[in-house]
Amino acid sequence: MNANPLGRVNVTTPGTLVPLSTDPTLRVSKIYFQVIPGLTGKGYIGKTGMVRATLSKVIRVLWPNSAGGFSDSFFLESGSDSDLLNLAEYYIDMDVAGEGLLVTYWTE
Repeated sequence: MNANPLGRVNVTTPGTLVPLSTDPTLRVSKIYFQVIPGLTGKGYIGKTGMVRATLSKVIRVLWPNSAGGFSDSFFLESGSDSDLLNLAEYYIDMDVAGEGLLVTYWTE
C-alpha cells in the first residue's frame, strides 16, 4: 500500500467546495482527513453537491481545536483494501476562509 500525502488542502472561500482531485480516474483505498491544530472553524467532508449549511451530502464534520493539542480526524476506507474510492468525488469546505484540512490517501 502506498501513502500519498496531499498536505494541507485549503478553502479560499467558504461555501466553495474544494475537490480532493481533478483526475476522475484516480481510485484510492483509504482517505485520511485531519484538522490542523489551531484552526477556529469547522471542516466539512462530503461528496459532489455537498451543502454545509444544510449538511446535505456531508459525510463528516470535523471540529477545530483552537488551543492546539489533539485534533479531530476521520478515516474513509473502501472496506476491501482495494482502490474503489474515486478521489475526485470527495470535497472539503470550511467555516473560515484560508483554513483547511490535512489529507492523505492510500493506493494498493
